[in-house]
Amino acid sequence: MAYTYDDFVKAANQSGLMGQFSQDDLNLAQKYPEFGLSVLSLKKDYNNAATAEQRLLANQAANELRKSYGNYSGGADGGSLRLESKLNRRADDLLGQIGSFGSFSYDEAPTYENAFAQQQKDLLDRILNREDFSWSKETDPQWSSYKKSYLREGDRATANALAQASAASGGRPSSYAVNAATQAGDYYATKLNDVIPTLYQQAYERYLDEYNMKLKDLNAVNQQEQLDYAKYLDRLGQFNTDRGFAYQNYADDYDRLRSQLADVQGQDQIDYARYLDEASRQQTAQDSIRSQVDAILAAGGSPSANLVSESGYSSEYVKALEDAYRKQEAEKAAKKSGSGGGGTMSLTTAKAMAKEGQFTDTVLNTLRKAGFTDDYIAQVYGYTGFGTGRDKLGYDEDEGIFTWNGRRYNSPEALAEDLDRANLTDAEKATISRRLKASGFNITF
Repeated sequence: MAYTYDDFVKAANQSGLMGQFSQDDLNLAQKYPEFGLSVLSLKKDYNNAATAEQRLLANQAANELRKSYGNYSGGADGGSLRLESKLNRRADDLLGQIGSFGSFSYDEAPTYENAFAQQQKDLLDRILNREDFSWSKETDPQWSSYKKSYLREGDRATANALAQASAASGGRPSSYAVNAATQAGDYYATKLNDVIPTLYQQAYERYLDEYNMKLKDLNAVNQQEQLDYAKYLDRLGQFNTDRGFAYQNYADDYDRLRSQLADVQGQDQIDYARYLDEASRQQTAQDSIRSQVDAILAAGGSPSANLVSESGYSSEYVKALEDAYRKQEAEKAAKKSGSGGGGTMSLTTAKAMAKEGQFTDTVLNTLRKAGFTDDYIAQVYGYTGFGTGRDKLGYDEDEGIFTWNGRRYNSPEALAEDLDRANLTDAEKATISRRLKASGFNITF
């Protein structure tokens, strides 16, 4: 059964232990829910422990589990210390820079305002709404001037003609003189009327000249406005060029941060994979040393400080086991003394048989009387309630944990690797395969 992070969170909240998980435990549980459920089970053991030795054993088991996933410790109570690769700090810094990068911003674009708009409107209005051409000689100042001049000259010509005609007739006005004078006056009256078309044409030309001048004024204003608008377009084009350049720099800086983050995360994955390979090799070597320490402790001896250091066990953990063994031996001796040496199994013998997978009732009773819980027996010796020897196998469906040959496994792949290396007999393989299938797994080894 595959577990999810929500399964872990639900179980942790139901147990009331969610607050006891460090952030790094939670981070790892999010990636590996089975890890979180396994640590939760050990935290329950820690909180339910009746003695300091039992709490120490539960905490040691939890730290061993943490080391198998990320090479970190939970401290004395499982809630401290921090899982951090050498590149995490740089990744956090880059993520912080990306998160605070902000959105792109730039100055406002230049705007255009037509300074000649009112002049253009006024000039165009005067051109389009000009009055129609009209002319009257009575209102033309030149007509008045011409009229006075021609009337004066007509009067003079009439007088001269009358005088000359009268002189020719002996000083007496005659009809001839009158006609001559009249004709002279009519001549200038006719000349006055002949000037009317000229005056009309001159007035019309002045009207047209005024119209053309207004057009020229409008064209001059429009030309200057176009020059101003062209300058605005130049400024706007330069603004867009500068803005595009600034945005490209902004985008380049952002992409550079993301690229650096990808490089750091990629290298971190490579480093982590190398670490897991090295940790696996070290774990194999350490398991061998621990087997020696376990054998010495099971025999009631005290392993050397150097051997304990190489095993990875804490000195407190070994000391707690030694004290527990001595206590159990003392209780055993006391029972023998009180019963005349009646047949109870020694703790050393029970532990040795449990190590070999021989979980008889006497073995289990002896271990339980010594203070070992079934969870501890399952964790340390792989007890699952059935089977003996190397063909015994257990699977905790709630936690997703396999137990075999005194070890716990968080995945079927890890179990299969150890089964391959164990040189099992065909009978042992058949028994284990049958139990795996019963739990829903089909593993070939």
